[in-house]
Amino acid sequence: MTLPLPARRLAAALAACGLLGTPALAAPLPVVVDKVLLQQPSVRSAQALLRAAEAQMTQVRSDFLPSLGLSYRNSDARDETQGRPIDRNVRRSDASLRWNVFNGAADTHRLRSAGFTRDAADADLDSVLEQVAFEITEAYADVVRLRQTMDSLQATIARQERVEANVAQRVDAGRISSAELDLMHVRLIQSRTLLGQLRAQLGTAEYRYRLLTGEAPNDLITPGIRPAKGDADIDALVERIHERNPRLRAALQRSSARKADIGVARGSFFPAVDLSLNKRLDNNTIPVPVSDTDRAAQLQVSIDIPLGGKNLGRHTEAIERHQAAQADADDLLMKVSREITDLYRQLAETREIAPLTEQRVIAAQRVAAAYELHFEAGRRSLNDVSIAQEDLFNAQRALIENHAQQTTLQAQLLSLAGELRETLRTRYQPVFIAPELFGTTPYNPALAAAPVPVVDAPPAPEMELSPANTPKAAKPAPPINAAEEGSTASGPEQRLTAWVAAWAAGDFAAYRAFYLANFQPGKGRSTLEWENERRLRVSQAQSPAIHIDNLKLRQHTADRMSTRFTQRYSAGHYRDTVRKQIDWVKEDGQWKIAAERVLPQAGAHAAPAQTEASR
Repeated sequence: MTLPLPARRLAAALAACGLLGTPALAAPLPVVVDKVLLQQPSVRSAQALLRAAEAQMTQVRSDFLPSLGLSYRNSDARDETQGRPIDRNVRRSDASLRWNVFNGAADTHRLRSAGFTRDAADADLDSVLEQVAFEITEAYADVVRLRQTMDSLQATIARQERVEANVAQRVDAGRISSAELDLMHVRLIQSRTLLGQLRAQLGTAEYRYRLLTGEAPNDLITPGIRPAKGDADIDALVERIHERNPRLRAALQRSSARKADIGVARGSFFPAVDLSLNKRLDNNTIPVPVSDTDRAAQLQVSIDIPLGGKNLGRHTEAIERHQAAQADADDLLMKVSREITDLYRQLAETREIAPLTEQRVIAAQRVAAAYELHFEAGRRSLNDVSIAQEDLFNAQRALIENHAQQTTLQAQLLSLAGELRETLRTRYQPVFIAPELFGTTPYNPALAAAPVPVVDAPPAPEMELSPANTPKAAKPAPPINAAEEGSTASGPEQRLTAWVAAWAAGDFAAYRAFYLANFQPGKGRSTLEWENERRLRVSQAQSPAIHIDNLKLRQHTADRMSTRFTQRYSAGHYRDTVRKQIDWVKEDGQWKIAAERVLPQAGAHAAPAQTEASR
């Protein structure tokens, strides 16, 4: 999918500012996770439980403070004094202050228990955040995996249809049996059935992605995470996860809280000592009785001694609950240890066979291409060709699943350590599979960085700036002033030198910055496809060396310039020399590459020029 020009420019601007981890047009996985993580119901539930635990601590702290009581009495009564009825009105106010002096340190242990419970709720929130981040990562990678697998299968079906058409012509001509055509029908039915199954799986994966993120899964890129130094040491990894696993941390905090509850239960065995201060503030009684308390202050100490077996049962219950919580923590520790070991071994095996899956695709491409040629020559049967095509699809499918499995296994390990969210922000790196690995043409990785020309458009007539070398049939460029000439002539040359340096250094970000944000590679390919392919070729070339000779400049307008030169390229065992033309456009005061072409060699037959669309 190709985004409109404003969207592509915005994405390029964000990538240049470092807001996106890659200049790709789609939102990277870390952006998706940060955007939707706190919106998940499970996360909001864990946040609410954490706030409830903090409120519980506030309640427990209040037990350490005294309680203040105020009372006011306003009563009308009819009394009898020596047989004489008297209507009496009483207005009285009292104050009391009660403070628990000693209760066997039950309040202290209760505060410790509430603190451990709060820490457990905080660990539960971290666990939920890591789990949701992993679920989003898994759903993201699953959608990409299924889409790539479907693309590979559709290409296989297209190849099978071409072979079927060829077979049908031979059957019509009476050259081969009609059973061969039936064989191709069977293969196509199998492939189309599998395509339907993959389409159903993709629909489910996309629906799950929408549920998790609330967004449509458009333009997703194969996610990846750069390995860290400590990831290769299984013992260090297990120890780190044991220390930082949120679920295990929460279980240990709950065990500590249950242990503090034992102290609360023990406090009930001790007498409770309360200190009370009572004071009468005001007393107004009409008529005044013979004797009444007008002002008073009282200090009282009361001791409550518990009796019965209720407190003993409470203590026993607290002990048993602590033992159960500790057993749950020990059981979780064993489960996490087994899970870590299993995931690490799977990840190590997946990484080890990754190069083999790529070699398998390359070998299957060679076999499929060779068998198709042999079939044309009558040296291979149609069944051999069909099997080779199926083997190629299976190899490509294994390569796709290997990349997805590496990401999900690594993300799951990081989630166990409570480090997935942070790692996505710091070590996220998209994975780009070479497009040639999904094709039928045999792919040679040694030539991955070599410039392969693609036919596009005829070259513009060549013209040098030097008057002595100006062709007679061509008119010289329009005159420009000295300042403009210096900036125009030296600008593209300096930019060309820096472009070569970025390419040779394998720095794709710097290399990409020399091109327009909406650079069009030609041949109907999108900017995103060109970026993905160039990133792979520039960054993975083996000791690249680029030399520029015979540089010629041509001025079109004040803001447009062309450079022609001989490019000598070498990487690994590959060597190449081509004539190239680069068209420059001045954008925001800086020269940018608008087009890039490989020209025909001197003395060659008149042929159209070639656009270096991807190399």
